[in-house]
Amino acid sequence: MSLGALAFLNPLALTALLALPIIYWLLRTVPPRPRQLEFPPTRILLGLENREKTPAKTPWWLLLIRLLAAALVILALAEPILNPQRDAAIPGRGPVALVVDNGWTSAPRWAERAGLIERLITEAESQSRAVIVVATAASAKGQVARIQAPAEARNSARALSPQPFAPDRAAAAEVLAAGLAGSVDQAQGVGIVWLSDGIDHAKEAASFVESLAALSAGVPLVVVTEPQGSEPQGLIGRVGASGRLEAVVVRSGGPASIGSILATSAKGEILGTATYAFEAGATRTEARLELPLELRNQVARLALAGQTSTGAVSLLDQRSQWQRVGLISGESIEQAQPLLAPFYYIEKALAPTAEIVKPKTANLDAALEDALAAKISVLALADIGTLPPDLAETIAEWIGKGGVLVRFAGPRLEKGGDDLLPVPLRIGGRTLGGALSWSSPQRLATFEEASLFTGLAIPADVMIRRQVLADPGRLGPDVQVWARLTDGTPLVTAARRGEGLVVLFHVTGNSDWSNLPLSGLFVDMLKRIVLQGRLGGGPAGEASALANGTEQAAGEATLAPISTLDGFGVLSSPPPAAKALLASAFDQTIASLDHPPGYYGSKGAPRALNVLTADATLPALPALPIGSIVRGFEGGAEALLKPSLLALALGLVLVDILAVLLLQAGGLAGLIGRRGSGGVTATSAARTVAGPLIGAGLLLGVLAAAGEVSAQPVRTPVTAVDAKAALATAKVTLGYVLTGDVQADETSRQGLSGLAKVLQLRSAVTPGEPIAVDILRDEIAFYPVLYWPVPERPDELPREILAKIDAYMKQGGMIIFDTRDQGKGLPSGVAFGGDGRSGLQRILGQLDLPRLEPVPDGHVLGKSFYLLRSFPGRWDGGQMWVEAGGVAGEDGGAREARRADGVTSIIVTSNDLAAAWALDERGRPLYPVVPGGEVQREMAFRTGINIVMHALTGNYKADQVHVPALLERLGQ
Repeated sequence: MSLGALAFLNPLALTALLALPIIYWLLRTVPPRPRQLEFPPTRILLGLENREKTPAKTPWWLLLIRLLAAALVILALAEPILNPQRDAAIPGRGPVALVVDNGWTSAPRWAERAGLIERLITEAESQSRAVIVVATAASAKGQVARIQAPAEARNSARALSPQPFAPDRAAAAEVLAAGLAGSVDQAQGVGIVWLSDGIDHAKEAASFVESLAALSAGVPLVVVTEPQGSEPQGLIGRVGASGRLEAVVVRSGGPASIGSILATSAKGEILGTATYAFEAGATRTEARLELPLELRNQVARLALAGQTSTGAVSLLDQRSQWQRVGLISGESIEQAQPLLAPFYYIEKALAPTAEIVKPKTANLDAALEDALAAKISVLALADIGTLPPDLAETIAEWIGKGGVLVRFAGPRLEKGGDDLLPVPLRIGGRTLGGALSWSSPQRLATFEEASLFTGLAIPADVMIRRQVLADPGRLGPDVQVWARLTDGTPLVTAARRGEGLVVLFHVTGNSDWSNLPLSGLFVDMLKRIVLQGRLGGGPAGEASALANGTEQAAGEATLAPISTLDGFGVLSSPPPAAKALLASAFDQTIASLDHPPGYYGSKGAPRALNVLTADATLPALPALPIGSIVRGFEGGAEALLKPSLLALALGLVLVDILAVLLLQAGGLAGLIGRRGSGGVTATSAARTVAGPLIGAGLLLGVLAAAGEVSAQPVRTPVTAVDAKAALATAKVTLGYVLTGDVQADETSRQGLSGLAKVLQLRSAVTPGEPIAVDILRDEIAFYPVLYWPVPERPDELPREILAKIDAYMKQGGMIIFDTRDQGKGLPSGVAFGGDGRSGLQRILGQLDLPRLEPVPDGHVLGKSFYLLRSFPGRWDGGQMWVEAGGVAGEDGGAREARRADGVTSIIVTSNDLAAAWALDERGRPLYPVVPGGEVQREMAFRTGINIVMHALTGNYKADQVHVPALLERLGQ
């Protein structure tokens, strides 16, 4: 029987509610209140009457308490359940197939999705049905699914995580079909439950549903959809007019809503915000971020506030940055025709990607002063032959600090120029074609690999008719030739000057000497040169790397992954499956398992690949076939209310006892106002008060036990310190540091408990149960080993706590810091987070740590019990760091690192040891280990045993005193 979100396992017990009137009649009376008589004793005899006393009536409020307690007991016996899942029964009698959308759109509500998967497996287990779990976004090549027992399927489901790309449902349908092949009874069918994300990726949802319906053998398909108002949202960042950052937010529909967009730097600093709003049913909206150019160029990431998914993040690279470019010409702009103006084509080419600073005066000195005051990074000079010495000195100083000077030839420069040129020029120019010339116009030769313009396509119709010539005898190794004519004559040259760069186009910036400014090639060439300004002038190869990568394969540039986003939008090291991609195909690349979104190319000039393209949409699922069962995510798991109701009933009984005691004593006024001469004795008064106090204490204890566990760790009472110390010292006890994260703390307890069981089976150590340690309040000297899981953003420790930890390690204790991040938080200083520090660095602060090194060959930790070469946990591949054994000192000897009896005082790992050790009450593993499976788990247990033995035995295994005796025994 159920009532809304409430059900009763024993509804017949509710008939006992009919007995409440009888209980009411039985509880109407209360014993009469005793009379109080004063001494002398003879006064007791006066006024006595031999007549029957009738009890007084029970107060209505006391009767109500008793009836309510009785009703609660009856309800508890009916065994009520909150959020019953009976209505969500999986159709069919055959195996249960859970098809999970785990693309980036599933990340915002992944916890609810994982909870529903757990409940569905539990339901299948209660029906004695096998389970097969299939992810639509595979985390590895060659995904294979098989029918499993519910316990195994539960481990497979826990290994699922959101992937940073869209799901491939067609491939998932093939995997499911292969997993069910030959094992499906058509009479029983397959109960398929599709946990969808509500998005029709690649318009394949209709065919996917048809495939699932064909596999279910006639059993209705169950589709679980996101609730209205929780539709996933995606973000597309772009550069708008005048270089402003714009953001496009897309969704599949839903009610009206508003949100915020955060613009952050590469260090995680928030540089600006913008708000966006969706009207009801709208699927697309836009927002603009108004930022000064200096801040706008520091923006490396746009993200939707409160959305944790890859699609809610848009990475920006240096192609989206804008720079200020100053344009100064030797020709009067007012006298030039617009189409023949020296900077007309240059300005048109740069306007979409840069902020143009044009002179307000024809005075060259004043124009340069205005341009430099505007903090330009690129300065373009057109047909300026010789600069005045003081002006040239100012420009040279600016170039030395990282500026990029771009000069265009012209009639004035044919006279030879000045020192601010990449290479000295020959007097006079070169005319190609015409009635008085033997030569014809020249085309451009293919760009060399060392050129800034490598990879740009050269139009066949670009012709050079006139140019200034570089002195061939002065073309030294310091001069870079970025473009040549087909006859080998330099067309674009460059040279480094300090931190900056000087570039010369040997033709004009307009169409006087060539048609190059009329081509798209001219636009691409200027873009790359402006990029040199963003890079501080160089090195020159970085700009070409931004477009073409740094690796060459079969003559074509490739871009290797540098850092990639995970399904929750967190930037980290690329996964093993990530591959490099061709630079020519970068703009057409769709994020996938092979090419996850993130940064590719060189670290100095990476290119950003996002999961959403510029024209991306998030279409909603089409109408499902008739007969499909559509459900939403359940609000929570089943909860038995019987313990809480019994605890509440017991509390009411204790309140009833307290009320009766007060009535018997004449109320609080009677307790307080007794006279010492003729009243009750002090002992009886104390007993009268003690009873209610004890009852109240028991009530508080029951209510505390029945309540939910707080999210914060329980602090050890001061009165229990001695008992905790005795418990910790009775046996070899392992401690784990409380982090405030309930899940992490429970994993630590389960892990150390599992390690203790294995230790007891395999060694002479008989450890006790692990004890939680509050690092701020508890004494830590009782524990030979402390396991400390490092949160991602922990609080910094006070100085006195750091001193306590330092003393603990110096006195022989060992702390295992487990960052649980597969090598992202190594103690080498790799920083994550907005403040530039990893979680481990925030915990340790200024602690006087010894020098650390990866576990060297022959270290005692690898032979204290088992012979080990690696130290895996739930993950494998992360390095384990220990206290260094010794380094060369200034005197040429060895300076030993601080150690106590040969035991390393600190171990840093990233492999999540506790999760690999965690066992349930039956000794079954709780978490999957990857990639090595149970073999890796065995090696993780051996790692734990070696650590404990190393902490307990010190340098025993490394003691060479025992070598002769051991050799003698081996000889026998």
